Amino acid sequence: MNLQKSAAQHKKMTESALRPLILRLAAPTTVGLVVIALYSLADAYFVSHLGTAASAAVGVTFAITALLQAVGYTLGLGAGSLMSRSLGRKNDAEAGAFARVAFWLAIFTGVMIAVVGLVWGERIIRLLGATESIFSPALSYSRFLFLAAPFTCGTFVLSQLLRAEGKAVYSMVGLVVGSLSNIALDPFLITVRGMGISGASCATLISQGISFFILLSAYLFRHSQIHMFRHFDLHDFSNSGRILIAGLPSSFRQGLIAFSTILLNHATAAWSDAAVAAVSVVTRIFLLAFSVCLGIGQGMMPVAGYNFGAENKKRVHEAYRFSVLLSCSTMLLISIPLLLLAPQLIALFRNDAQVISIGTVALRYQSAVLVLHGLITCTILILQAIGRPLLASILASCRQGLFFLPLIIWIPKQLGVGGVILVQPLCDLLTFLLAIPFAVFVVRSLKKPRQNKTSLPR
Repeated sequence: MNLQKSAAQHKKMTESALRPLILRLAAPTTVGLVVIALYSLADAYFVSHLGTAASAAVGVTFAITALLQAVGYTLGLGAGSLMSRSLGRKNDAEAGAFARVAFWLAIFTGVMIAVVGLVWGERIIRLLGATESIFSPALSYSRFLFLAAPFTCGTFVLSQLLRAEGKAVYSMVGLVVGSLSNIALDPFLITVRGMGISGASCATLISQGISFFILLSAYLFRHSQIHMFRHFDLHDFSNSGRILIAGLPSSFRQGLIAFSTILLNHATAAWSDAAVAAVSVVTRIFLLAFSVCLGIGQGMMPVAGYNFGAENKKRVHEAYRFSVLLSCSTMLLISIPLLLLAPQLIALFRNDAQVISIGTVALRYQSAVLVLHGLITCTILILQAIGRPLLASILASCRQGLFFLPLIIWIPKQLGVGGVILVQPLCDLLTFLLAIPFAVFVVRSLKKPRQNKTSLPR
């Protein structure tokens, strides 16, 4: 029966109509990511009623969330891209080995982050850029985030593994149920139970646990063609290097988000808590919009991986082209209401004149370049899907690293807080310009005949 399911899945991924297939995979993936972004916004919304310092504290600790996502995406997308290619070659055993390694590495890493965070939490919060007025609420908020680390890392890995084999709906259900639980628990724990800002992060801990066990049930009850807990062999961990290299672009993209968030916190804290709160709100609104773009790209990845493994480069190229056009047009449509309604959106989270003033300008700057992320994101993900992790890593490291670091140091010195909110849009523009030759390379490489059927490009 499993062989029949594997054959049917292979046929669907390599032979069915391409555009409907990508849409079927991208839609649940996007819904899952959007709901995750919504619960992050829900945290910011409910905490905002506790004051500007509490709102700023959520912004300061966002780097912790970004770090946990970096671990999950690195291992999940790394193993997922290798899995898709293995499944495309009809090698289910190899795909299962990649899945097992990624899962156990995620749990181990999450436990280590939890231990470090709980033991050295005060030092970490200082390092993240908390001012004296922000320090106490940020520390309270961070404790449950650290406790949730194993669940958070495991959830992101499991969701990516399920998407990699084409089970995007199952992945979506796990993420959505957990995220909706978080949104429901926020007001109950913060206000009814009187936990304050700790209630928001406690809701995150509970919701991540719910998502984790729902996604894990796919493997416990054999809804997946991958045998996660069968044929376990320590030799499987020899694949760790391949997974980490394949996931390197995600590591750069998400890891640098954490690092750049710390730098932004320090830069904005030099002006006021209101500036920190404003940038925090804009970051979360941006991530909500960006999750649509990322969902489309991640919907493309298993299709590209399967067909690259099956040596159907033409179909990979068609998937990439369609995904770029879909992503760019969708992001353009999203940017219009963000530009027009920026003040009202910021006011939803903090009705503070200074927060609204700074946040409105920042959101409009960010929205103006939102359309550029379609090409950037799909190009990074296609390179990752076809086994070009080093090229993908270079492009992924630009927005929050190679361009961001010098600009965040230089521009604020010249323009003050206005320079801080200008840095990220400038980085987006520069990254887009660099992505163009990378996109040309992808198209040309997919049009070339494959010279060696037994080797993957590096």
